[in-house]
Amino acid sequence: MTGILHRNGAGGMTGYGFKQRMRRRRLALALSLAVTTGIALDGGAWTHTASANGGVDYETATIGYAGKNFTVQMVTVDLKNPFLRVEPVIASGGIGHVESLSSMTERTEAAAAVNGTFFDAYAADETQKYPNGLMLRAGEIMRSGENQTFAVSVDKVPIINKLKLGMTVTVKHNGDAYSFSPWGVNTYYGAEAYDQVIWYTRDFGEKVSFPGGTKVVVSNGIITEITDGEATIPEDGQVCFIGHTDGNKKYMLSKLHVGDEVFVEAKVENKDSGDTGLAGGWDAAIGVGPKLVTNGAVDVDFARDGFDDPKITSSSNVRSFVGIDEQKRLVLGTVSSSTISQMANVLAELGLTDAMNLDGGASSGLFYEGALKRTPGRLLSNALVVKRYDEPQVQVVVNGKFITEYRGFIRNNTTMAPFRGIFEAIDAFFTWNNDERTLSVQRDGKQIVLRPDEATALVDGQTVKLEEPATIVDGHMYIPLRFVAETLGAKVQWNQELYRAELTVSK
Repeated sequence: MTGILHRNGAGGMTGYGFKQRMRRRRLALALSLAVTTGIALDGGAWTHTASANGGVDYETATIGYAGKNFTVQMVTVDLKNPFLRVEPVIASGGIGHVESLSSMTERTEAAAAVNGTFFDAYAADETQKYPNGLMLRAGEIMRSGENQTFAVSVDKVPIINKLKLGMTVTVKHNGDAYSFSPWGVNTYYGAEAYDQVIWYTRDFGEKVSFPGGTKVVVSNGIITEITDGEATIPEDGQVCFIGHTDGNKKYMLSKLHVGDEVFVEAKVENKDSGDTGLAGGWDAAIGVGPKLVTNGAVDVDFARDGFDDPKITSSSNVRSFVGIDEQKRLVLGTVSSSTISQMANVLAELGLTDAMNLDGGASSGLFYEGALKRTPGRLLSNALVVKRYDEPQVQVVVNGKFITEYRGFIRNNTTMAPFRGIFEAIDAFFTWNNDERTLSVQRDGKQIVLRPDEATALVDGQTVKLEEPATIVDGHMYIPLRFVAETLGAKVQWNQELYRAELTVSK
């Protein structure tokens, strides 16, 4: 096997030992980008080697396999870099709609992106080009399913395994609890599936208007409306579509009432390992397939992964992939016209430990730092993007539970975190006074009053100076984490590798 490595299109390398040269080059690049900076987490000293401009690299390679040369374009991503975050993105109109890859990357301020899972590209209805694979973002199911899946855990560890996403919904009424599992999330099985039960979130769009079913509207964990007409999906809620069958009316709808409390438990089942856990343990996932590489060896099994279409099993075409390298970094890329088997062998030669096929052909597209390296030939339903933030993103864990609502960030050496998920996790009572623009929180006899952009807080009526004031970003309020947490009796520890603030509090 021979190879030619081009660095961002600016030069080339020839000779033997392609994989060894690639590893040495990546190591040298990583070392050159490392910038050690001392930062304080609200008074606790720590250091990091992350760069606001680093962590994402582009390269091309020409790989020979079975007498044919293949061109690989690829982006490598350091998943441990706190300025970066990977997530699936859907078209701006919601699931079923389509959008250009360039528009998706501009809208999400992406540093890199690749086209995502298969979708109904030839559907006549422009609003029903539904994706075929599962998707998860920040512990929340965007679309249910069971596929070979690339996923990143909250510990920033990537895997490619066969996963299944599902959920259990529990409704409480006058002390009684009733639980059910929807058929799916943000999908639709057609008017002929009379008894379907589907859970819709804002990822689907703004409204649910399918006929033949009752829509149960949930806002902030409370059933607010039950209607057979069109239902608007709340910004802070969901809509459950329940098909009009006698069984559903008798055994489900009769147990649901306006004012009932609703609790959702989303789960991820790993079909390869047999493990099942909460979806909150995962930061991102996208299901496609077939699988290409496992533990450095070619691993293509069409029957196992549910594929029999000749376009996948035998035809040659431009293809896209997602993979993992030896350093547990994410690799996004495209391969020139090839069969699935040829692509798998090429990626194994490149040294990827694991890899999976993405949608290909006219859907294949790759974006890196403001430019399309490969332009798709059609609009896309979804993509896998790498977002770059201006400020390091901080994970928050309370008593071992990951807060998935929003990430915190570091500003002026102070960790800022979203208040709602934290206060709920520590059983604090909080209120927002819109007229006075004050956030009041109480726990175990302590009271804190904060105002956005005000450099002081009131603690039990006494004025206390803040290192950084509370602030509102995109309509959500962020608080100085250590000050608030410790004032309310929590202990805060810092995980430098994961940029994670770990709160421990007695209940």
